[in-house]
Amino acid sequence: MMAKRVEIVGAGLAGLVAGINLARRGHEVLIHEGRERMGGDLSYADSTLMDVRAMRDEVGVEVEEALEAWTLTRAWAYGKKYEFGLPRGVEGFTVERGKGERSLENVLYRQAVAAGVEVRLGSRLSKQEIKELPPGSIVATGLDREAFEALDLPCRPFFCHMATGRGDPSRPSVIIYLDSFTREFGYYFQRGEAAGALVFSVQRPLTDGEKEEFKRKLADGDGIEFEGWNDSVAAWAAWPLGSWSNRCLFRGNLILAGTLAGLVSPVLLFGVNGALVSGKVAATAVADRDAALREFRRLAPLYRPQFAFRKCREYLPHAALKPLTRAILATYHPDFFPWAMLFALWPPGYRVYRQDEKSEAKDCREARL
Repeated sequence: MMAKRVEIVGAGLAGLVAGINLARRGHEVLIHEGRERMGGDLSYADSTLMDVRAMRDEVGVEVEEALEAWTLTRAWAYGKKYEFGLPRGVEGFTVERGKGERSLENVLYRQAVAAGVEVRLGSRLSKQEIKELPPGSIVATGLDREAFEALDLPCRPFFCHMATGRGDPSRPSVIIYLDSFTREFGYYFQRGEAAGALVFSVQRPLTDGEKEEFKRKLADGDGIEFEGWNDSVAAWAAWPLGSWSNRCLFRGNLILAGTLAGLVSPVLLFGVNGALVSGKVAATAVADRDAALREFRRLAPLYRPQFAFRKCREYLPHAALKPLTRAILATYHPDFFPWAMLFALWPPGYRVYRQDEKSEAKDCREARL
């Protein structure tokens, strides 16, 4: 294979993984990153299911430094508290994100630099510049609404009210709030000292009353209070939830990766795992489009039923959602009822590697149809 120069837009998770893999194959890689510093200006946390060994062996990146075991989830469903572990045999982690030295962005950045990738900070491309990128360039711009618009990809707005700060180690690292203040959910996250909370909607902006109700739930239920709440993310962010067909590896002569490629769970919007795995797939697409497309089609086996579940949740009245949500949580047990919870949690790219030969052969046959 002849080495070539490859340009990547976005030094997020997918873009960095793509750059690392391409550089190790001998390509000259330039990543354009619009922010002035790696990870941006905030320290926060995320969560995901992940097969860490597959990330290391198959995707080619080390991620452990940014991870912490996620063992317990607390959920408030219309005022009632539930606590539970992950399904049996499933590994989950909270993930440090943002500007911190141990954030996943910076962990990957150091690997990219060591591999010879050039990351050009403060290099934000316009919509027109994205359209005019050389054929075979990779676009991995995450939630950036302008990239969706530049490439005419359907998306939904991300009306998010968020604050970050320091966490309390005595709390569960993941707390979910399901209530009438949103059709989606509120979320507390913590990894090490990095913590924060957000509530969001993809249908319409949240009202001031809904935002305050969420903050009351945080304070009354878990003693969580933050200062500096803001809606700044809503000014630029979008989710790839505009269509059943949002998953897309190619757009014209460009290669897509991560959130822009639609690799986000439609239920709980987990995107970390999908971003990492799709970065490897995007790197493969530079030299072998057909092989990359076969891999890409395997990355989200539950996408359509998860998307259907999302649509039902968006339109069911809260009078129906309340008993349904409580019933699902009340009957869940990690040893005896793992599959319903796994369906809700399953992120794109989870355990797509190291399948047995029969499963791989079936996937290849389906990809040719």
